[in-house]
Amino acid sequence: MHTIKNNIGVLSIFAVWRALWDPDQLETDIMRILNAGQGGEGLNGHSLDFLTSEGIAGTLTEAAYRFCRYTPGISVTLSGTGNHAHLMENLRSMEKAPLPESALKRLRALFGNVECVCGE
Repeated sequence: MHTIKNNIGVLSIFAVWRALWDPDQLETDIMRILNAGQGGEGLNGHSLDFLTSEGIAGTLTEAAYRFCRYTPGISVTLSGTGNHAHLMENLRSMEKAPLPESALKRLRALFGNVECVCGE
């Protein structure tokens, strides 16, 4: 990766975007991804459920912070909150272990080609 090779820092500014805590927004964003032809096979509104139902993460928010925290090339993951309890919860999420490789592989298969959505 160019940034790693050249020692360039990268900020992850939308680690947790609205779709990860608003099911209606998640459905809207997945439809946008599917309409753009960028989603992996089997992508639907419940594609992220495996993260919590299989005990990989307690919440989608936790999974997102862990994903960003351990992604090579991301130097800093921002936690946008003015709420002390949310901040502490976010920090606890980032202190947990990386997501298992099987989960990362599944996420890459579903979302690896997505360029049409970002945090809002």
